[in-house]
Amino acid sequence: MGTNYREEHGVMKRFFPSLVGTALFIMVFNSQAAATGFYVGILGGAGLLADAQAKDNQGSFNFTYDPGYDGSISLGYDLGDKYPKVGKGRVEIEFNTASADMDHAEFVEGDAAVDGSVKRTSVMLNTIGDYTTRSGMMIYALLGLGWAEISLDNVSIMGEPFVDGSDGQLAYQAGLGVGWRFSKHFVLDLSYRYYGTVDPEFSEADGTSLTYEYVCHRILAGLRFNF
Repeated sequence: MGTNYREEHGVMKRFFPSLVGTALFIMVFNSQAAATGFYVGILGGAGLLADAQAKDNQGSFNFTYDPGYDGSISLGYDLGDKYPKVGKGRVEIEFNTASADMDHAEFVEGDAAVDGSVKRTSVMLNTIGDYTTRSGMMIYALLGLGWAEISLDNVSIMGEPFVDGSDGQLAYQAGLGVGWRFSKHFVLDLSYRYYGTVDPEFSEADGTSLTYEYVCHRILAGLRFNF
């Protein structure tokens, strides 16, 4: 049984690079011209929250976080080659959601354990400029503006209830990405997006007002389907 496993493992080790190479060849050299029309996109990945400064009447302190999830669904329109005066690119509406657990709070006196999570639900209007290389790889830059609801969900510090609420604020994002068209309708999409909001405000458990920062580094992968 051990011999069979080693033989099969060796075959897989030899076969896997060939499989990857074949897939890349198909994606790059079978790329189609930009498709004009509507598309739907699905993206998922990691949401890495930057250390956030919070401020109340006692002063300022920082929250840190564990890595969280981030996902979105978009409905857009690809200009393709149909509008040369406008350029090549896309316009889309993106519905996205994210969540991350809090790690600890950093005070002047020292660190304190924090329980709870930060959640985001938002709608963004994105404009995307596309450039297609000779090999068929698509490189794009994205700018977005929209509205986000930020929730601090059951946050406690050292076991004591601290804040539990939500607030809606103006949101913005900017990012870079690459895509590979591997069929007439499907595009593989990889991107990074810097996402932030105007500082939301919350009420602490004792009624004190809390101002809070929200900045997220979004690392996403997914597919776009062109109709």
